[in-house]
Amino acid sequence: MKFGDNLKQIRKSKNISQEDLAEKLGVSRQSVSKWETGENYPSMFNIMCLCDIFNCKINNLVHESMSDINSLDEEIKMSVVKFKENEQKKMKGFTKALYIISNIAKHVCFVMTILMIIITIAGAVIVPSVKIDNKNNTISLYGHKVDYKLTKNTLTINGDKVTTHDDYEYTQIKKATEMSSTKLTIVSLFLTVSATLVLFVSYKLFSNLSQLFKNIHDQNTPFSMENVNAIRKLALYSFLTVLIPDVAGSIASIISNIDFGVTIGLFSYLFSLMLIVLSYIFKYGYEIQLDSKGTMYNEK
Repeated sequence: MKFGDNLKQIRKSKNISQEDLAEKLGVSRQSVSKWETGENYPSMFNIMCLCDIFNCKINNLVHESMSDINSLDEEIKMSVVKFKENEQKKMKGFTKALYIISNIAKHVCFVMTILMIIITIAGAVIVPSVKIDNKNNTISLYGHKVDYKLTKNTLTINGDKVTTHDDYEYTQIKKATEMSSTKLTIVSLFLTVSATLVLFVSYKLFSNLSQLFKNIHDQNTPFSMENVNAIRKLALYSFLTVLIPDVAGSIASIISNIDFGVTIGLFSYLFSLMLIVLSYIFKYGYEIQLDSKGTMYNEK
């Protein structure tokens, strides 16, 4: 239904004549008539006055599915977008679901971080007791000896065979068995600390993510400086979750002379960059909102 039809229908349902409506608005009867026939459209100020007179919402007059929306001025179009209740309900639902998911992930990362801290502290004492005796082909694990045998195709540990697929894998395992106890301790603790740090950064990432979705769900607009800052922190933490494993793996490879298969994930870095750009988009939206003093959602 078009704006003119909506106006005419509501006016008649309120038993208000065109003359009476024109008098209340301070315009001519001809203006009201042209609004109802679609020859002309009222200003945003007059539309808000119509809402007061009819005691209705703006989307009762300017319906979101109206066919002549493109003929309205930009200010009215913006109000139509703001009052699309069905779309807003969908976004509220999505953000609530994402808040719950990210909140669960936050708590999981927190628990795993605590566990990794315990493992790291314990490892500082336990790992030095892991020794490799290449001459006798034994590995001492916390006082217990384990026999191993390494050939080109097979790694045997206490009689259990583990097939090695190629020369590259054989070379990496051989380098590990030839590593000194001191170097083994350093590499193991370094990787454990790095993993703990990644989990802590992931915890911070999901904390900001859950707060962001909660803000979008609870506030009357997604464009706020609080959300802008949350997105910037998300970009930083997502960047660190990619950078820390790459740096840690590279350093561990240098120390141990073992290839940990570190590759630069360009897509992951690009994702962090996109979050940074998104924060600037939110900041721009926030500044526009300050200028118009408007809200995104149909809420009082």
